[in-house]
Amino acid sequence: MTADWYLPSINTAQLTVGVARAEIVDFRVPPAAEVGEIIGSTTEPLAIGVRNIGSLAGSIPLRIRDLDGSTLWIGSITLAVNEYGWIYPAINYPMPNRDFRLRAEAYHNGVIDSYQDKTITLIVQINTGITVTLVPASVEPGGVYRYTGKLKRVDTGAGLGGMTVIARREGVEVGRGTTDSVGNYDITATAPTTIGVFNCQAAFPGVIPFAASTAQANLGIGIPAIDPVLVVAGAFVLGVALIAVTVSN
Repeated sequence: MTADWYLPSINTAQLTVGVARAEIVDFRVPPAAEVGEIIGSTTEPLAIGVRNIGSLAGSIPLRIRDLDGSTLWIGSITLAVNEYGWIYPAINYPMPNRDFRLRAEAYHNGVIDSYQDKTITLIVQINTGITVTLVPASVEPGGVYRYTGKLKRVDTGAGLGGMTVIARREGVEVGRGTTDSVGNYDITATAPTTIGVFNCQAAFPGVIPFAASTAQANLGIGIPAIDPVLVVAGAFVLGVALIAVTVSN
């Protein structure tokens, strides 16, 4: 038998070189929130924009971390090479009592390929107070009257300028205005044609970081305002008249 009696044989296998690798292009979060407010709810999730900059299509691992805490969400997105897509994590996490520093990361085999940081600013609510005076407090049916007063901060007493104030009567809006530079407002409204007493309200709906506030007063329609001094004087005159009548009899 010759030395080259054996027959050659061959087999093949495929070697894949490359990986799906991501770039975090966008990371969208609320700009600010109050303590306890839910961040990334099911109805208002966060959003991560991702592009596959790797050499293969495939699933790209993603996560969101609290830079002052733990990992809040882990997920993935499947993209073709150079494809761009969005994923919407619903982390359902309550806003902490601090600025909320979040990082969105894309990674593979434990290596971080790309990340983007965003901060949700903590809103510290400022309480407000509003006053209301009706001028005049009693009008004829269909007459004109005004809501006047001031909107201010409770903590410092400073007036709040440029804020919207809504005038309501029996819960229905009848006008609105804007406070001046020191917080004063003046809103004109038309009275109803029905005689009676109506509850009126001045309402500041609130705007971050200022809390809402309301004040109310009663408006008389077709009912003259009664001066307590005149009532006492009238009663005294009437009493003298009765005494005079009694004596004359």
